[in-house]
Amino acid sequence: MVSHRRTRRIAGALTPLAAAGLLAGCMPGTNGNSADNSAKPGAVATDPAAMGKVTLHILDYFTGDPDNAWMKDVVKAFEKKYPNITIERNSLPWDQVMAALPLKLKSANPPDIVPANNGWQSLGTLVRGGLVLNLDNYAKAYGWERSFPRSILSEHEFSPDGKQMGTGSMFGAPVARASLIEVYYNRALLKKIGAKVPHSYAEFQAALAKAKADGIAPITVGTSDQVGITMPLFSLMDALGAQSKISDFVYSQGKVKISQTGFPQAVSAFKQWADKGYLVKDYAGTAADDAAQSFVNGKGLFHFNYSGSLPFKPGQSKGFGSFVLPRTDGGKPVATASSATNFSIASKSKHADAAAAFLDFAASEEAAKLAVGHETMPLLHPDVQAPAGNPLFSDDVAIAGQISTEGTSVPYLDWTTPTMLDTINRAMQNTLAGKSTPKAVVDAADKDATAFVKSLAR
Repeated sequence: MVSHRRTRRIAGALTPLAAAGLLAGCMPGTNGNSADNSAKPGAVATDPAAMGKVTLHILDYFTGDPDNAWMKDVVKAFEKKYPNITIERNSLPWDQVMAALPLKLKSANPPDIVPANNGWQSLGTLVRGGLVLNLDNYAKAYGWERSFPRSILSEHEFSPDGKQMGTGSMFGAPVARASLIEVYYNRALLKKIGAKVPHSYAEFQAALAKAKADGIAPITVGTSDQVGITMPLFSLMDALGAQSKISDFVYSQGKVKISQTGFPQAVSAFKQWADKGYLVKDYAGTAADDAAQSFVNGKGLFHFNYSGSLPFKPGQSKGFGSFVLPRTDGGKPVATASSATNFSIASKSKHADAAAAFLDFAASEEAAKLAVGHETMPLLHPDVQAPAGNPLFSDDVAIAGQISTEGTSVPYLDWTTPTMLDTINRAMQNTLAGKSTPKAVVDAADKDATAFVKSLAR
């Protein structure tokens, strides 16, 4: 579910809320004062069967398949295992959920479980407003701090005062489904140019040059709507920068500047691809969705996108594969990745113990197997295998297993501030068009991040 559509909607739906609240130092429900978000002392119940009859209300944005089908199966399996607990779902489109979430959580009878999106655009705002529950007691009781990869766990943490991301307490939990940026490739075209799946950054660059020489578009991308820019850009940063530096920058810990993350090198490399003709013709006049369709139709060797986002017809994916862009230093590939959604518990929930039990189940191996059954990328359980017969999905599952085992993921760079996504997209579009320089992109991102970090100290 975390696709370019989701990323774009974050900026459109939530920037006004963040700008009005977070940057002004006043969150919904706080009247300018910090909420008490510390975990309350005392034991929590972890046996759902002993909780009596409970009805849990869940808000989600899984309105289309396979997301809706997976969620239905998870709910059905949970209710079968614990027949005393009934789940009532309310599924709304992404934009509606994000726009209504703060008011729903402030109401007298909020949903017990909500999909508060990672980052300052959503979860950070809700934490500072005291609208979602500190999950530390449940994390300890269920062993989440041991079972979740550190790189994924950090994406759900905020300091109790809501001023620092990536550290402190858990205010959300991942589900057993992954979403990450990967490189798709056309198997027939890769064979045509006499190349193999790149296992080094140099091999990837060589494949681009071979494709160009053979009259094949090396990279299919569309940037007219700005949506297609960040997928290759973030992948380049992950290949050129250090995982720890990228994470520390995103988490606004104040010790790392964007110039230290590999971002400047990524911007320059992207511009070089454009200058060398490695991007498909008329990429500047093509929308991201159209570029994805063009790639699926066989027009291009490589394509950067989010897992599960390509518009394949039944059986069509067999002609494609996927991998994470190799690192220039030869280290383990790093991917921009997260859980496909994360669930938080409303601070006003009357059934927090039951809600936490559902969060634990949604992150379980059974939930991961249900994801694979719908051919969606699992997370958290690297032993879950893909069925035979779909080589692209096998690649995806192997990538997810690597991320889960090795903890080689970084958060989305646009989580850094409520406005970072728009800042990067606008600046990159100008640079690719020759209207500004790569340095202008870096300067714009640095200015955005610096202003936001200062606002957190107020």
